[in-house]
Amino acid sequence: MCTLSIITTDASEHRRGANDRACFQLVFNRDEQRTRANGLPLELLAAGDRQAIYPRDPQGGGTWIAVNNVGIAFALLNRNEHGIPDGRSAGLSRGLIIPQLLASCSLNEIAQISGKIAQNVARGFRLIATDGERVLEVIGGDQKSETTLDPLVRPFMRASSGLGDACVREVRAELFESTVVRAPFEARAEAQAAFHNHAWPDRRHLSIRMDRDEARSVSQTHINVELQKITVQHAPRAGSGAESGFAPVQTIVLARGVAC
Repeated sequence: MCTLSIITTDASEHRRGANDRACFQLVFNRDEQRTRANGLPLELLAAGDRQAIYPRDPQGGGTWIAVNNVGIAFALLNRNEHGIPDGRSAGLSRGLIIPQLLASCSLNEIAQISGKIAQNVARGFRLIATDGERVLEVIGGDQKSETTLDPLVRPFMRASSGLGDACVREVRAELFESTVVRAPFEARAEAQAAFHNHAWPDRRHLSIRMDRDEARSVSQTHINVELQKITVQHAPRAGSGAESGFAPVQTIVLARGVAC
């Protein structure tokens, strides 16, 4: 029950600087049951030899979104498709997947480790990890794929819904195409922000800023990875009404470390 998008923020290959470090922005709307406790504020925490920024879920202690100081960002979406185990299944909580990966410094390492972790996760998930040049997608542990983030061609988007992922996949993809993909490169960050705050008055249950009787978009997180620093902004939903946005915004800035 979430929507994620990733755009590159530097179109010039030679401006990626020493160490070949890409710059990108990831935005994530978290959708949750109205009865679930709100996520905790952002924290700067140790992750092995690295540091990481993420909010924690008070129930399971895990997270759905994070970035480490190497500049690798992570996000976790539920997978709601026919045949995927439901909430009654036993096993490792999906929210504990990302914390076990935060010490990693490459997508190759994450691909290897995530497969082992997924063996103990019963419920369906879609893990996204990106270094700004590639996006690694791990689906349930047994499916892995990579997408190249071409600065001038196509941003990346994924969505899920408790109504069934197929219910929202096409309609959100069409909106993403019209608002973000077709936007000029220099206007994409603004278009991305507009996309993640969009709500159709007559289709709020399918919207990016989603609202329905039993669930809603509860928070929005921006991860902006630049050459020298990483900025994470996190905001819960401001009110209970369908028209409410995300506020107040909490911000943590972290120096970007040298890749392993």
